[in-house]
Amino acid sequence: MRQSKSASHVTTKCLPHKIRYWFSVCLSYTFLALPIQSTLAEEPSAIKALTGKDFSQLSGLDSIGLTAGGWATAGFTYNPSQPKDRSNGSVQFNNRANEFHLYQLGLFVDKSLDRSSQNWQLGGRFEFMFGTDAPNTQATGHWDTDLINTDALRFYDVALPQAYFEILIPVRHGISAKIGHFYSIIGYESVPSPLNLFVSHSYSMKSSPFTMSGLLTSYQVNDLLTVQAGAVTGADNVDQHAGAWSFLGGINVTNQQRSRDFTFSILDGEIDDTQPSHLTYYYSMLHQAITEKLHVILQHDYGRQQNAKEGKNAEWYSLVNYLTYEITPHWNTGIRAEWFHDDDGTRFSTAPGSYYALSVASNWKPYAWLTLRPEIRHDWASGSRPFQNETRDQQLLLIIDAVIRF
Repeated sequence: MRQSKSASHVTTKCLPHKIRYWFSVCLSYTFLALPIQSTLAEEPSAIKALTGKDFSQLSGLDSIGLTAGGWATAGFTYNPSQPKDRSNGSVQFNNRANEFHLYQLGLFVDKSLDRSSQNWQLGGRFEFMFGTDAPNTQATGHWDTDLINTDALRFYDVALPQAYFEILIPVRHGISAKIGHFYSIIGYESVPSPLNLFVSHSYSMKSSPFTMSGLLTSYQVNDLLTVQAGAVTGADNVDQHAGAWSFLGGINVTNQQRSRDFTFSILDGEIDDTQPSHLTYYYSMLHQAITEKLHVILQHDYGRQQNAKEGKNAEWYSLVNYLTYEITPHWNTGIRAEWFHDDDGTRFSTAPGSYYALSVASNWKPYAWLTLRPEIRHDWASGSRPFQNETRDQQLLLIIDAVIRF
């Protein structure tokens, strides 16, 4: 269905006013942030800031060498188009329009490895998540689906995105091995929200695997090169297709003298043990520091899958560009521009096409444990109409959330 002229006119007419309003909010935050100069010395934990002890100390876990903590992320995504189904279409994770949501409540227990040590070590991590992001991070199989009754919770659920042991083998610089369920090494953006500059996610991130199950080894060859290799049960899967295994691996090259690093990761293998389902997904990223405060990140993804949907093969690819700048120790900003091409209409829609997104975001840290993240995002598509109940090919979002570490 074509978009009517009247609908297009209303959206265009409202756009300048909304953008002026949002930038005035961001500018107000900037002036508020500048006088604060003492907060970075504080602990990045709300609990320790209030009590003088962190979560590990209060729980007694530090006595057995464990670290514990968590975070909470809540926010609001305003869609001026006022979609009747309150869906932001192909945008994730914040896909609900004009509703306040707890995106993530995350808790973790961790035993980190000391990679400078020349001794055998055993570590690991367990992670729990609740919120509207949790359904996106669940794995197929009998792992973390149906852990709770969600009938009365609408869009909220529980996920267990990480649960693994890690072994350090003291060979030269050290070989480490993760065994269990862990985050994917494919992709620049992270599932836990505190690690991201932007509230919303790129199409590349939404299309990539979030978690893996199996074995992943890592070996630091020298000061420049780190190599990873392992075997996993496909993408976002634990035991549903236990007979389908894939290779997961990659390299990271870091040149500190040139302030540059390059990462390449790939997942390749069968993901379904009942039919041909070969998936090849690779991710590459080049990070360059232009100055101490100005950084550019270039990302490219490519995927190809057999029998991706109704016996149909699929292919997709993308380019993402990030430009970030640290204004002050309390305030940084960034721009993200993306082109994502869904060649066969299997990733975000039933129709082949391209998706484009431009986001401008800022992070304000009034305290070390608190981050406010306003963002403006504009999406448009060619070949499909994924917005406003599949009647429009573009949309504007005004987003803000708060991240608290504890």
